[in-house]
Amino acid sequence: MESNKSKQSRRSFIKKAAAGAAITSLPVKSVWATTSCSMSGQLSGNLSQTSGNVEPVCEVPILSGGRSPGFWYNGNQLSVSNPGKAVNDVFPQMGSKASEATQKCWVRMVLSVRDNNQLGINSTLANMIGVSTSITLTQAFMYSGTHKDVLRHGAAVYLNTYFELYNGVATSFSEAQSRMAAEEVANMVMNKLYLEGSWATDSNLGYNDGYSKASSSSFLFSNMSC
Repeated sequence: MESNKSKQSRRSFIKKAAAGAAITSLPVKSVWATTSCSMSGQLSGNLSQTSGNVEPVCEVPILSGGRSPGFWYNGNQLSVSNPGKAVNDVFPQMGSKASEATQKCWVRMVLSVRDNNQLGINSTLANMIGVSTSITLTQAFMYSGTHKDVLRHGAAVYLNTYFELYNGVATSFSEAQSRMAAEEVANMVMNKLYLEGSWATDSNLGYNDGYSKASSSSFLFSNMSC
């Protein structure tokens, strides 16, 4: 007779396999090009489509130049009362040796995005994890359930893309484009991590102490009054 442990293991395998089939069959949005697995050029929108599905050459892009959840949430770098030393490094647009008041202003800008922007998680994965599709980035960082690493890395990847830390990203022509690109990259990474948790390394996720390459005239910073 099959033991309870064996039954649970088999059920877990079947559920994971079903999830994998559902997730990997999801259509990819229109921000990825299919000519390369590097980040450069992949957000240009040049795609070839067949039967309504868009398939990139690789499962996830090659990521580099980003920051980990330690900067975006866990490490207390984004404290309005006491901004971390890395804030000026991550956002050189504020000028070298920015004053504490200026740093606080930039922190408030980042927190506004983190607290209000939705992660944009696809409904299939959201159902698998058991979260709302309207979960915000801050809520994703705070999530403490079984798949917390999927969500917190997804949120960090979103912010690395949105603020153009990742090398080869140039999305800040409009807020809509930046949101779409950030959701796209985050979903690809979250899908990968849900199916293969061991893929979550700093190297794969591009966490190597990068900085924002966005133009100082980008919409990202246009409404700031520091």
